[in-house]
Amino acid sequence: MWIIFGIISAVFCVIGWIMTVKHSSRAPWAAACSLAFVSLTLLMEYKMVLNWVNKEDWSALLDVVPSMFSILTGYVIVMILANIVTIVISKRQN
Repeated sequence: MWIIFGIISAVFCVIGWIMTVKHSSRAPWAAACSLAFVSLTLLMEYKMVLNWVNKEDWSALLDVVPSMFSILTGYVIVMILANIVTIVISKRQN
């Protein structure tokens, strides 16, 4: 589920960039939706880890969590910066 939310957030980010290029006043809304799905992505990832802890699947935690932390950190930083740029550019155009 977290993969689906991650893809949806990326789609909204691209839509926001397209709307910014077309000088649409709704680009900040697409950026806000993208950031909301970034939050949902992180929550779903946390839920997956919580399920592993409840099942005491320590090998899954040891295999996945260290690499996923780096990947999710990069994902969040890139998405936040991309959406901030979208919002700033669209505000300057209006």
